[in-house]
Amino acid sequence: MKNRLSEIIKLYLIIIIGCSFFGLSAQNAQLRTITGTVSDTDGIPVIGVTVIVKGTSEGTITDVDGNYQINVSGESSILVFSYIGYETQEILVTARTNKLNVVLREDTKLLDEVVVIGYGTVRKKDLTGSVSHVGSDVIETKVATTVADFLKGNLAGINIGVNNDAAGGGSIQVRGPASLQASTSPLIVLDGNIYYGNISDINPNDIESIDVLKDASSTAIYGSKGSAGVIMVNTKKGKSDKPQITLNAKYGFSNLRTIPPLPTPDEYVTRRADYWKTIDFFNPESKKKGLGYYDNPDQLPMGVTKEQWAAYDPSFSGNYTETWLNRLQFTDVELKNYTAGNSVDWRDMIYRTGVRQDYNISISGRTPKVNYYTSLGYQNNEGFVVGDNFNAVRGRINLETNVTDWLKIGTNTQFSNRSDNDITANTGNADVISPFGTMYEEDGSIKRFPTNDARIANPLLEHYVDDYFYRVQTLNSTIFSHITFPKGFSLQTNVNNRFGWRKNYYFHSDIKPGITVGGEASRNDYSDYEWLIDNILNWNYTFSDIHRVDATFVVSSEKYQYWNSTSSNEGFVPNSNLTFHNMNAGINPVTESNDEVQTGNAILGRINYNLLDRYLLTASIRRDGFSAFGINNPYGTYPAFAVAWRMSQEPFFKNVNVIDDLKLRLSWGESGNRDIGRYVALSRLNVTDNIMDGENVKGVWTNNLANNNLKWERTRATNIGVDFWMFDSRINGVVDLYYNKTSDLILSRSLPTITGFSSVIANLGQVDNKGLEVTLSSINVDIPKKVRWESSVIFSTNQNTIKHLYGNMVDVLDEEGNVVGQREDDDVQNGWYIGKGIYDIYDYKMIGIWQLGEEDEAKKYGKLPGDPRLLDVDADGKMTQKDKVWQGSLVPKFRASLRNDLTLFQNFNLSFLLRGEFNYWAVDNMPRNEDNRYFDRSNSIKTDYWMPDNPSNEFARLASNSSNPSVNIYKRRDYVRLQNASLSYRIPTQYLTKYALESLRVSANVDNGFVITNWTYFDPENRGRSPLILTFGLDLTF
Repeated sequence: MKNRLSEIIKLYLIIIIGCSFFGLSAQNAQLRTITGTVSDTDGIPVIGVTVIVKGTSEGTITDVDGNYQINVSGESSILVFSYIGYETQEILVTARTNKLNVVLREDTKLLDEVVVIGYGTVRKKDLTGSVSHVGSDVIETKVATTVADFLKGNLAGINIGVNNDAAGGGSIQVRGPASLQASTSPLIVLDGNIYYGNISDINPNDIESIDVLKDASSTAIYGSKGSAGVIMVNTKKGKSDKPQITLNAKYGFSNLRTIPPLPTPDEYVTRRADYWKTIDFFNPESKKKGLGYYDNPDQLPMGVTKEQWAAYDPSFSGNYTETWLNRLQFTDVELKNYTAGNSVDWRDMIYRTGVRQDYNISISGRTPKVNYYTSLGYQNNEGFVVGDNFNAVRGRINLETNVTDWLKIGTNTQFSNRSDNDITANTGNADVISPFGTMYEEDGSIKRFPTNDARIANPLLEHYVDDYFYRVQTLNSTIFSHITFPKGFSLQTNVNNRFGWRKNYYFHSDIKPGITVGGEASRNDYSDYEWLIDNILNWNYTFSDIHRVDATFVVSSEKYQYWNSTSSNEGFVPNSNLTFHNMNAGINPVTESNDEVQTGNAILGRINYNLLDRYLLTASIRRDGFSAFGINNPYGTYPAFAVAWRMSQEPFFKNVNVIDDLKLRLSWGESGNRDIGRYVALSRLNVTDNIMDGENVKGVWTNNLANNNLKWERTRATNIGVDFWMFDSRINGVVDLYYNKTSDLILSRSLPTITGFSSVIANLGQVDNKGLEVTLSSINVDIPKKVRWESSVIFSTNQNTIKHLYGNMVDVLDEEGNVVGQREDDDVQNGWYIGKGIYDIYDYKMIGIWQLGEEDEAKKYGKLPGDPRLLDVDADGKMTQKDKVWQGSLVPKFRASLRNDLTLFQNFNLSFLLRGEFNYWAVDNMPRNEDNRYFDRSNSIKTDYWMPDNPSNEFARLASNSSNPSVNIYKRRDYVRLQNASLSYRIPTQYLTKYALESLRVSANVDNGFVITNWTYFDPENRGRSPLILTFGLDLTF
């Protein structure tokens, strides 16, 4: 495998280095030669500077010492010196010029002043919509497994879900949830082309920048695909006129962050004894045990002797420890291990230090004719749980060629092969198995039930005895041509093809409980294919030096199809050694298949108008067609407009020296949501088996009604924004206020039984989102070549409200039962309430614990002292729906982050990102100590608990009654997290040139460094486990 990989890399090098010289013109006859050196303002030679004779194809690049040599003709010529990050210089040379040394100055214009929008780019100062940008300052200092890792905490209004396994990443949401049942994931656009593939297939090391389109004037250009926002991912291109080879190596470790502790073995025994004591306390007097019955015979209550304690059992064996543990109902395995002094730390068995590796090589460059970037990356991540592995091989080729002055062709192609081949340990079982269980049988095989309790299997059982194979391969390629016409016209055609293959095979061993003898296996084979064609006509023209027009017209067509086949079998003979590799050897074969297809098309037009570089207008309209909707509504039309006023360019503003640039923005637009399922508008047939007259026959049936009028969910969004730069751009900021109204929600509505259908998908409801986003950035200290300290603060808030649902009206009654009006009915079953947020909490409220002396009152509710006590709002002695109260929200009301970047002497860089979420709640039911935690035989996370002689008003008794109705305990889970910190050192160039090195950087990164919170149940963000990741990096460029 290593030899094969080596040959592939060699082939890559040969192909790309060859391409780097494609298109170079032959040298003209030499008339005279000019030589010289190019350096920066520190006198350090600059490698790879392009030197061109203006108006000709004659050119060269500087060598490792910054030297160049170029041939010129004629009495005088102009030499053009250019390099990324430096100002381009044009210098006149005459017949007397033989030597010319040049000093290049850094370009103060930042790359992120140009942002990518739909079907084009625009200067940041010319933006009329709400667009957020992630540039090299974040990407170079963040260790990422997927694209989503770059976004977390770095952009206002963008929420990234949590995925703490080895694959990383997480769900992405822009400006809150805009639907109840349709997808709310944003559209991904990769290098200007809509991308429906998995975001994990994009190598983070290939990413140059990311732009997020948030308001409707920006997203409406994508019509029915853009209602949930648009993520524009832009991959790298060649920057240097000298071919560059870049090697990146990252090696790190993933460890479990602090989690709630389990009881020690001694605490486990004590809690088990306390459980039986509490049970005995509530027994009738005739059935109560004697004083100290469940106590350790060496730690008896005052007044009880060991002889009295032993006499509680007439058949006392003489073994005090054995008798005590039998009273606590220890199994034979537990008793044996306890007396031998043996215990198992089950968490230590399933958690590990995971090793993370990420290696990448890229080759890039540009010539007057060709721009190229190619990469090959290998990633192998181990999670902190045994069996959690992720690995991927990803390759990319970005190639552009100027065939003529008016024709450019190219391709952006990526391939990915990723897999997850292992089965993770059962973390839940590890927390509930007795510490006195046994890991292995005497013969060395894994013990199925560590305590011989068939209710709890060994947490590593599946990992050891099952077999799993999972692999996903994708090929995504865009071929494009760009034709430039006179008068500012251009035409670009993009042809995108994506192929995907997935294999998902699983074998369940019959060593596990409940599995058929001979085992059970399944194989799922999936493949998909899609094509998308965009024809983009652009006109960019300037009139009278004050009117700039940029018009874009697009015609688009697409098709997607997948094929999915599943087979399963069980009871393999003569044995199951071949697992899922011999599916026909079982006794109960089952095959299934499902193929789906969708088609779409669109036309759109957009115009950007700029008057005097002061008044900006954007207007667009798009018409989309999609096959998933009802035959009466296959098309949707989406208009949008935006205006902006660069107030700082007005004559009356010239004397305001504090403000460098001030822009006011207003936008409105409509967009749709088509992610609803391909056949929801149709009535789908189901197949069932029946026996008629002793024969097996197939029957077909349906339970959902078709809807020919089903149409798009539609979001109407308004955005008001302010962009400003102050104090020579040392401070800049963006403030956005938005209001999004999503109507015609696609919901499943129940139907009366008499119709013969159970439900129909229809357009019914409305959800609103409104919020505020603030981003402030500053250059706090800037001493050239010594110290630069930059900061950014991000704040956002979102309020989500359900305005309408099904339209069913119900009466509103006063206290005497009289009808005083009507209101729209809620959907109690799904937890959707008119006027409330989708994730608002409406539930019973726990107000404490029933105490001794309150037995009679507790009995009304079926409770005992030590059980959780709920608020009875109407004090009628019953818990009903009327007793539920609003208790906050499950999603944060406020999100904020603080980023700092400190650069010392242009070599050391320290950056860190603090991120927090505030004013939200979640369920933490550990204080319930409910009966389904089986304290009589199982372990559990360590908590306090109520005892008759040690009461508590926060923690219930062991095995409490927390049902009828179910008790949920809501706690606030605000937190502040060190999301990322990075320290790097870039070796000075003067030490590298003699080794033909352009740059060398070493770095150390920590992710999820610490969390400050009052929440105690695992990680506050996901209420689960999370890793602390430490990574060391080496970046090397030749």
